[in-house]
Amino acid sequence: MNEYFNKLSAKVETALLEEIDSERSVLESSIHYSLSIKGKRLRPLIFLTLLDAFGSIPENFMDIAVAIEYIHTYSLIHDDLPAMDNDDIRRGMPTVHKKYNEAIALLAGDTLLTMAVEKISNSDISEKDRISVLRILTKSIGIEGMAGGQSLDLLFKGDPDIISEIHRKKTAELIKGTMMSAAELSGLDMRSKAILSQIGLKIGIAFQMADDLLDIVGNEKEVGKKLHKDSSNKSPNSVLYFGSEVIKEKIENEYEEVLDLIKEMNLDFPPFLELIDMMVHRRK
Repeated sequence: MNEYFNKLSAKVETALLEEIDSERSVLESSIHYSLSIKGKRLRPLIFLTLLDAFGSIPENFMDIAVAIEYIHTYSLIHDDLPAMDNDDIRRGMPTVHKKYNEAIALLAGDTLLTMAVEKISNSDISEKDRISVLRILTKSIGIEGMAGGQSLDLLFKGDPDIISEIHRKKTAELIKGTMMSAAELSGLDMRSKAILSQIGLKIGIAFQMADDLLDIVGNEKEVGKKLHKDSSNKSPNSVLYFGSEVIKEKIENEYEEVLDLIKEMNLDFPPFLELIDMMVHRRK
């Protein structure tokens, strides 16, 4: 299994940087820097692994996988800015605004989002599929997705009843969109798409709850970012409002429901099962 992910990850890493020249400009250097700090690459791996599970050749859709990681990286750069979460460390390295400056970081994020749209628009798939993927992914990061969730996060005043909505919009919608893009490109029927949509949301919410748990009990060296800050900045961290034991139980409940849904759609593909297990039982 490790060999499977190592090979796929290596192809993603190569594709992410192949058109970016760090010597060409400060802006391009900052983009190169942000992509060179290797993360888990979970979203492109989910996308490519699902394509494999559905009988497609993952490498034929690498442009879409790259676009998905560009979107995720843009969101991290903006999320780290002083106006947002004000983080200095990301993946064990200085954040882009600390390495360069706030203006360059803002432009780097904007440019990565634009590059994602360009990647999808120029990808070697049918025009219908390009439009469908753009529709799915842009919806997942707009008002009803990641941007809307970040807005609710920033405006959070301590109401625990909206934490699940923040988790869904800020984190789960893009994970769902990643899975639905693979479903669209693989020609899945409507029933399978509906089940996969539920899987994406449930895994995304469990993933965010696991992140909340890590902020409270995790190890900064392992996680690669500053922890234990949520308790002091009025963050909508579910553990602070419901307790670690309740959140652990919620994570396991979501995970068990996902496994049932996977059985329902006969998605018995070991690499995908390992990925979702890693997402909900994460240590970093």
